[in-house]
Amino acid sequence: MTTVQALVLAGTMLATTPVPALVPSPPSGFTGTWRLDVAGSELGKARKAPRSREERITEEGAWVAVRSLTVRASGDTLLLDYRYRTDGEATNQVMGQDVRTRGRREGSALRFESEAQLMLFRFEVSERWSVTPDGARLTMERTSRSPIGKERQRLLFRRNR
Repeated sequence: MTTVQALVLAGTMLATTPVPALVPSPPSGFTGTWRLDVAGSELGKARKAPRSREERITEEGAWVAVRSLTVRASGDTLLLDYRYRTDGEATNQVMGQDVRTRGRREGSALRFESEAQLMLFRFEVSERWSVTPDGARLTMERTSRSPIGKERQRLLFRRNR
């Protein structure tokens, strides 16, 4: 086979080999703006459902920044800004209290273990965040332990596109 024949054969092979379509994949990470599905969520005992809640989550390397805006049933708002690490510990001030959080990745999910001390009382929260494969829904499963007992929540969010 001559060089010219080899080049023609190679060109023919390249031209007839199917190339997969480049279709952008849906967002599957945690970064985005998420709206709480109040009706689909389990808010825990003795809680009034908020009018709305929006989480703006930004992943920056090992950091996860969250801006949470809740409109309570009474109409007043609560704005919280906090940051977690997915590879260790971070401390946030929430409503005047230090909250220490240890974070880690569990496959495609995130796990956060938080604790705060208010005088003699210790508060602990364990959270697991997961996003559906299509990137459309975020689930935050949360267990809280405090002097008044243990409580579970399952918060379902929809990506706000």
